Amino acid sequence: MSIKIRVFILAGLAAAVGIILILTRHSEETGRIRAAFGAEFLTRPDGYPGLSRHYGFKFTSAPLQMDEGLMYRAVADGAVDVIDGFSTDGRIPAYHLVMLEDDKNFFPPYHAAPLVRRDTLERLGELEEILNRLGGKISNEDMQMMNLEVDERGRVAAEVAREFLIEKNLISPGWETEGDPARKITVGGKNFTEQEILGEILATMIEYSSDIQVVRKLNLGSTMICFNALRAGDLDLYAEYTGTGMVSILKLEVIPDPEEIYRTVRKKFAEAYDLRWLEPFGFNNTYTLTMRREHARKLGIKTISDLAGYINKGK
Repeated sequence: MSIKIRVFILAGLAAAVGIILILTRHSEETGRIRAAFGAEFLTRPDGYPGLSRHYGFKFTSAPLQMDEGLMYRAVADGAVDVIDGFSTDGRIPAYHLVMLEDDKNFFPPYHAAPLVRRDTLERLGELEEILNRLGGKISNEDMQMMNLEVDERGRVAAEVAREFLIEKNLISPGWETEGDPARKITVGGKNFTEQEILGEILATMIEYSSDIQVVRKLNLGSTMICFNALRAGDLDLYAEYTGTGMVSILKLEVIPDPEEIYRTVRKKFAEAYDLRWLEPFGFNNTYTLTMRREHARKLGIKTISDLAGYINKGK
């Protein structure tokens, strides 16, 4: 390669870097923030549509739709600036991210609990008592650590779930009953890590506490796929979130009080769908908007109102 060609290439690279820096500076000056959200968050009323109305902002460029498993790496690497996150996701501290404060209280409580068909509880009399042993046993920190073990350390969800149950003295190590095919149930779950772990916790708890045979149908898909499968009898139970039940399924207004929202979904699901909410696990996996910690600090963004103001400044 001649010296002239090398000089030309280096000059081109320098120009490209300069353009990127100029565009980045212009983006920051005009409040252009690149966002990526999961498919559900982009459409559900307690997601981006409702959030943008509640806080009075809209991104300059439409948010990208991205798989929830990829969003954290994308924001950590700087490919995007803000994502929808989950407060119990272990990648938030692992990737040095920050959750923006929901200072206008848009997101409802999302306390997870087993959602079960009534006829399944009646058919298997001990099932409700077994599942209610999990009530209040999983903290936000517990769930965050279990998510981290699977997402970042590559561990199997079933192994992480079993270790957790042993640690909490909910099952004994090395002991398991034979499942009776005549007493079979199907445990489902949505298609993200936390749901797979919760599905394994529910299934393992049942297997180690009874002779009920458990079939796993985890990573099924979205909320409505799991909910409709439960109503149709293709599932007997899965873990659902109170805020999701309230807003996405019942289509009701947000209730900020966690106890009131639980009472509401419990009553209305029993009346409308013949489904039972059991005792909540204890953690609240609320939605968040999440940014790189250093980027948020640089822009002076601590709350969602701060983000809205920064975006609107450039319009």
